[in-house]
Amino acid sequence: MKKLLVAVVSAIAMLGVAAFATLYLAPGFVVSTTQSVSASLAGLEKKTVEIDGYEVSYYDGGQGDAVVLLHGMADEKNSFVPAISELTENHRIILPDLNGHGENERDPKRDYSIAGHVAFLEAFFAKLGVDEFALGGNSMGGHVSAAYAVKNPEQVRKLILVNAPGLKLDDHVVYGGFGAKMESREDFAAMMQRVVHNPPSLPGPIVDHLVDQTNQNFDFINNLAVAVKQGADFDLKDRISEISVPTLILWGMEDEVVKLNVAEAYNALIPNSELVKIEDAGHSPQLEIPERIGREISQFLSR
Repeated sequence: MKKLLVAVVSAIAMLGVAAFATLYLAPGFVVSTTQSVSASLAGLEKKTVEIDGYEVSYYDGGQGDAVVLLHGMADEKNSFVPAISELTENHRIILPDLNGHGENERDPKRDYSIAGHVAFLEAFFAKLGVDEFALGGNSMGGHVSAAYAVKNPEQVRKLILVNAPGLKLDDHVVYGGFGAKMESREDFAAMMQRVVHNPPSLPGPIVDHLVDQTNQNFDFINNLAVAVKQGADFDLKDRISEISVPTLILWGMEDEVVKLNVAEAYNALIPNSELVKIEDAGHSPQLEIPERIGREISQFLSR
């Protein structure tokens, strides 16, 4: 027995050393593996589909009516994975990488306006053969969802907006891009503070990896922000009341990116809408309090 205990402890110690080494030598592998395992545990499978020569990566899983959730600008398809872990029991969940995001190519020739993202999704849904679904998203993903619902009311059964811009009410700037490249872990912490109210504590090597990844996409994201602000469907204020489907507006009340007056305007202008204010959460509550967001979405879909 003593030898067995020694062997077990030694094995655990070796695993700890291996994990420690992997964290420092290959933090990207740690991140991608964690994301892959989380998606698998949520019942999702990573798939790809080619649309006019452009390969699109997405998660797909579960059974039932289709629910599509879209990530925000500079984010990717893993954004909603923690929030939908129980939704796949009763719904088919589809989480795509948006145009130029995640594992999709950052082709500078593509249309990255909100209308361009809508056209991208129209082709994506046609390729999948999905013609009716609940649609929602966080930040730019919510903006795109609202624009899609305005243009394709026959496809969208329900709409979910999570701290979504899309209504120009004042001079507040939403799509500001990244500004300057990050030079340190402190810069990363400041960026995270704008996205979530209570940023998680991450190991230094993971932070360094995320800083590097962000800086690699620096020019692309800044150009994308310009494309959104100068492109079609940037301001939906005059058309948003055309949406008649049940709409859930989820809002982290500590959001420093999109002001609360946008949520209130969505609620006032969309006839069949409800606004749920979430205390102690910021711009991306699906990352910060995924269980709460998943529960709110599940209850909304069942009504």
